[in-house]
This record gives sequence, structure tokens and C-alpha cells, in this order.
Amino acid sequence: MRFLSQIFQPVITIPKGAKIKNTEITCKSQKLLLECGLVRPTSSGLFTILPLARRAITKLENIIHSCLEEVGAQRLSLPCLTSAKLWEQSGRMEDIGPELIKVEDRHGKKYLLAPTHEEAIADLFADVGPLSYKQLPFILYQIGNKYRDEHRPKHGLLRSREFSMLDTYSIHSSNDCATNTYSIMTEAYKKIFRSLDLPVHRVQAPTGEMGGSLSHEWQLPAEAGEDTLAVCASCSHTALANQSNTCEKCGKGTDAVNSIEVGHTFVLGTRYSEPLQANFIAQNSSNMPLHMGCYGIGITRLISASIESLSSDKSIRWPKAIAPYSAIVIGPKEGSKEWLGHGFDKVESIARQIEQNGCHADVIVDDRHALTIGKRLMMADRMGYPYIIVCGRSALETPPRYELYRSAEGGAPQILDIHELLATLHKQNKNKIDVEYSEKCVAK
Repeated sequence: MRFLSQIFQPVITIPKGAKIKNTEITCKSQKLLLECGLVRPTSSGLFTILPLARRAITKLENIIHSCLEEVGAQRLSLPCLTSAKLWEQSGRMEDIGPELIKVEDRHGKKYLLAPTHEEAIADLFADVGPLSYKQLPFILYQIGNKYRDEHRPKHGLLRSREFSMLDTYSIHSSNDCATNTYSIMTEAYKKIFRSLDLPVHRVQAPTGEMGGSLSHEWQLPAEAGEDTLAVCASCSHTALANQSNTCEKCGKGTDAVNSIEVGHTFVLGTRYSEPLQANFIAQNSSNMPLHMGCYGIGITRLISASIESLSSDKSIRWPKAIAPYSAIVIGPKEGSKEWLGHGFDKVESIARQIEQNGCHADVIVDDRHALTIGKRLMMADRMGYPYIIVCGRSALETPPRYELYRSAEGGAPQILDIHELLATLHKQNKNKIDVEYSEKCVAK
């Protein structure tokens, strides 16, 4: 159990009625993350991720680990610095040049801070290979920081110079095998976004500078998005917007919706294996170039995009699965009548019981008892904790009853005794487990 007074959360308090002029804040997710003490800018496009946001990212990473391990993916870590020579061999140094952050060591050897690792993976298999076709396929993934010299960083974590990213690479002996893995990874991606309960659309996209034969973007509708989707109200088909405004599936009109790209998947073919000589030994004993696929999710971008999509201008709303804490318990104001009858020891007891009934290590206590319940309730709602439990006037009843607020729903609280409260929270957790189990059965 954690206490809110001990959390490093440098909240920015704006006086009521004050007019704030800050042209650098360009969207609500950036504003909320900054004002709620979740991130701190260090310079243009660079941010310190503070403890509560780091906790949300860790939860997201755990969901991703689980979904990828289920499809047989193996985790590895590649260096952030990649030899510039590899990018020259693949031909991408010229294509993406201005976006690359380049460095040189004391011996004059040139490197770059990698925005992605296709060349590094191809070089790895060139170095250890050639492998036998019998050993393939492999799915390898990592989660780490990537770097891009954005011309104009904006929207906070949505477009920054340093960002956390999942990048997954699949290695195959044939295009058919690569396409089959692409389908498997597509289902894994769908499960990740289902776990977050986010309306992410998978749309066909050009392969662009990455190359390859097939590409899909994963787009989350949001007002601040720089991409545009064409959504058909008639057949629900969704695609990247074009000039026709006509649905390619049913021929009817479409609505334009702003969106944020949170993931991208590719069938790369031999685009990187051929120039970097990453081969395998085929069944006929000949050396053949590996077929590759790659799959990315912007971790920090997805955190920000989900807030952008779900939140109001004044309050954060998280996907429940990645809220920094699932529940917060607010006790009475110190010195009040409620405090004398339901003091801090009883507040701690409530929090412990909630932890023991399905919220293990996921409950925080607002122990700032000098503040009124109303003030702390307002701040908890602004932070978007899914469940807010208040020990107020009803806690003096026999038996004591507690107010349960759900930030995502708003409105009046439920007034519950401890058994009803625990049963309600347990039911919510059980529903989550049942959904996950059902998805696992379907996946199998």
C-alpha cells in the first residue's frame, strides 16, 4: 500500500480564473500529463517520465509482454547506438537522413541513435548465420527508447525526440511463412488493444520508406491526431482518408475522423536481408535471403494517445488496465467529527482489505488529512483513478458505509458497507479476468 503524500508528483496548480498563455502546450494530453505531475519537459521534445506515468507504462509493457509471449515471441535487447555503416548498406541513411541523430566516437567511427532496428536485426542474423530453414521462424522483440530528430516536436509525448517503443521482428524462410506470422501478430495486436478497451482501427497503409510488400497502421481516433480516417457510417469500414470521400467497400459516403497512429506492421520481404547478407540454408542446401516482418507500437505515444482519446479537458481518463493505481482511498479531514469516529487506522484497514480482494499492490491512500474530502476527491477525479473510495459522513453509521465513485462514469456515488464494497470491486476484477480468459480460449 502506498501513501499519496510520499509519491513524487510535482503538480502544477493554476490559480482559479487565471489566463495561461503557453503556446507550447498544443493538446489536452500534454496539458494534463504536465499539470498532474506525470511528466516534466527537460528541453524541446525531451521529457522526464515521473513515477505515476512510469507505473502506467510498466502496466502497458506487462500487457504487451503477456500477449507476445503467448505467440512464442522471445525478448532481446539491441544497442541504442547502431553503426551508420548498416544504414548506408540498406540505403536508408539517405532516405531518412535529416531525422537521424548521428554521433561519432573518439576513433572517428560513425553511429546513430536508432529510431528503429531493422538493419541491426538483419546484421545480427548475418553474423550468426546462415541458419537452417528447420530453425525458422523466429519472433524477437524488445521494448526500449528510440530517437528521432523531429523538425518540430509537439503535442508532448505524441511527437517527441526520445520515445519508448515496442519493436518486434519476425524471421522466415519464405514469404508464405512471413504472411502467416503477420496474421498471428495481427491477432496479438488486437488482443493488446482489446485489453485496453480502446477503439483502435487497423487500416491498410503504404509501406513508405520502410519498404516491403504489405503494411497496416493502427489508428486511434482523437481530436489532436495528425492523421485522418475515412469512416463509413453504413458498413463501418475504415481506411486512411483520400480525396474521394467514398467508401471503397460499399460506395457510400464517409466521415473524416482525426486519429493518432499508435502502431505499424509490415511484411518486409528481403528488403533488409539482401543488402546486409542475412541468409539461411534452404532445403536444397542453397543460401537464400531471409524473409522479414516488423511490428511496432509506440509505448509512450499510446499512453498519451489514450489520454487524448478518453479524457476531458479537465480530467484524465485512463484505460482501466493501465491506470497508475486502480483505487484510491480518501479518509476524513483531520480533526473532523468523521476523523474522531473513523480515524486513519480504519482508513488503512479499508485499503488493506481492498488490496486483499483483487487489487494487490494497486491501492493508494490519500493521507493528506489537512485537506477537505471535497478537495481530495476533486484531485483524485482529475487524476482519473478508476475507483475512488471515500470514508465520509456515512462511515459513522452502523455498520459503516463508504462512497464509491467511478471516475469513468461520473455521477452520484454508490453508498456501500464494507462487504458490498469488496464484492463490487471483486466483481469488476472478476469480469476483467473472465474477459482475458475468454480471449485466451478464442486465441487458442
